Amino acid sequence: MLKEIDIFGVFIAPFAGYLFIALLIFIPVRMLFDRYAIQRWVWHRPLFDISVFIIILSLIGLMF
Repeated sequence: MLKEIDIFGVFIAPFAGYLFIALLIFIPVRMLFDRYAIQRWVWHRPLFDISVFIIILSLIGLMF
């Protein structure tokens, strides 16, 4: 069972940590997509970015 993270008496859900880790992974992935011009193959870039972020977040959730 997952436990809350105690930061100076404030309990934070583990999901917040997963979001932070996913963001740290997503930023270099997006920079790679920009470098190789993936946007010309994508219909709607913001929707694609959110989808990639959700995929990374889901993979992190499955790992833990």
